[in-house]
Amino acid sequence: MISCTEFIPLYSEFFKFLEKKGGHDAVMEYWIYLSDRNIGDKTNPNSLASFCERLGGFEGARAYWNHTLSEEACDLYRIYDKKHRYIYDHIRHCPSRGMLNSLKHIEPYYDYCEHCNVIYQRVLKNYGIVYERDDSKKENAECCSLLYEAGNKPDFDYTKPSEFAEITDMKSEDNKYLHRDFHLLGDLALTYCGEKFGDKGVKEFLTDYTKTYYKPVIENIRINGLIAIKKWLESIYEIEEASELLHTDLKENMLTVTIDKSPVIDYMYSLGQKPSKYYIEETKTLYSAIADECNLCFNLDNYEDNGAAKFHFSVRGK
Repeated sequence: MISCTEFIPLYSEFFKFLEKKGGHDAVMEYWIYLSDRNIGDKTNPNSLASFCERLGGFEGARAYWNHTLSEEACDLYRIYDKKHRYIYDHIRHCPSRGMLNSLKHIEPYYDYCEHCNVIYQRVLKNYGIVYERDDSKKENAECCSLLYEAGNKPDFDYTKPSEFAEITDMKSEDNKYLHRDFHLLGDLALTYCGEKFGDKGVKEFLTDYTKTYYKPVIENIRINGLIAIKKWLESIYEIEEASELLHTDLKENMLTVTIDKSPVIDYMYSLGQKPSKYYIEETKTLYSAIADECNLCFNLDNYEDNGAAKFHFSVRGK
């Protein structure tokens, strides 16, 4: 399982993968696919389109970002002007972009933040909403946006609140960074990869991603052995608030892992969504790649539709 708290590096590395395959046009093609299949998916109650359908374009967008930015634990200053019908957001710190900026062993995709423009504007225009962004300070994990109804752009300094404005001043520490909808986006990336490049392409991407992003984890396992894998898996399930689903049994030369069910698949089903046929590769390919890099053996003994699984890592030749 890839934690939803680690989805952003996967996203960034997938953009790089697509660019290597077909240039920036290939990345843009994926962003459009993503906008249509996730952000614009009316069957997903947490999608932007679903919020807009239920509440109307402007109020739906407001409710969607209330939900999303809280779960992403953003440091946010917001002006919501009920009379003039606009929302001005100053994200003083985006934890997602901030995570990318803080990683020492990988570089963010050079056009990473542009995906927000593409995926949101494409959906919002269907509801008569204009979405403008300023990403000029993305290197500081900072951005600003303006949301308003088409033809009704404020003609005054909208960064200063009027008497009709509601102010939100949200700090990162006010919320926990745990945006489970990222699981759906991660699975959608694998789906797209499979549709474009087949099973081989999915394994190629996940293997490259594992070697690149999990380099510090791999180095720790090389030094400390199976106990490092045990602690790493436990930390992931603790972050996902699903520690009770994970069971580990560490012997001298073997680590056996049993998972009662996948918290990710559980979450998907709660939204009426289904995991793709490629979701299993977040277990099979990812852990195989880590084992290979650490001169260990990995065996997937059992995997069920609800994500229940049993697998083990072992020292080669033992």
